[in-house]
Amino acid sequence: MNKLELINSLIADTQAVKNEAIRFSSLSKAELLSKPSPEKWCVLECIEHLNIADAHYIAQFDKKLINAPHSGHNDFKPGWMGNYFVKMIKPKEDGTIPSPMKTLRKFIPEINVQHDTLSKFIEDQDYLIDTLEKSKSLDLNKIKITSAIGSIVTFKLGDAFRFLIGHNQRHIIQAQQVLQQMEMVS
Repeated sequence: MNKLELINSLIADTQAVKNEAIRFSSLSKAELLSKPSPEKWCVLECIEHLNIADAHYIAQFDKKLINAPHSGHNDFKPGWMGNYFVKMIKPKEDGTIPSPMKTLRKFIPEINVQHDTLSKFIEDQDYLIDTLEKSKSLDLNKIKITSAIGSIVTFKLGDAFRFLIGHNQRHIIQAQQVLQQMEMVS
């Protein structure tokens, strides 16, 4: 897989996620907090969940990429574990979610989600785009990132980007579905 093509694709995916979050910003607080049922998340809870998960990876990127050596290596070979987790998390081309899964307790958003949740998420997407741009000169195969579930799972940098952005796409689709369900209810 060509490193630059992968990064450019991930930048485009992140920009699309950011654009949707900007669109959510135009919604009323009531719309952002509406739930199709008590056990489902509202739009802001979906975004807060992403903020919690993204924070782990952003901290890893800050720590690992600051002094990472530059590399002229232009290929990225996904790891088997990275591919496995990306296939589980990333939405399919038609927008369907592949493997429904239970959220780990540490990633469940707090009940009182704040309205600035969206601005934090948008800011983090800008950070990811900037980090992806800077990573064009790095070796995506050699830099290892610890997954959010712990050191038992580590990703190559390229796989960490693929997983994180796929996770963001997944929950943006979930938030869109919440809005669609709420339109049907009203």
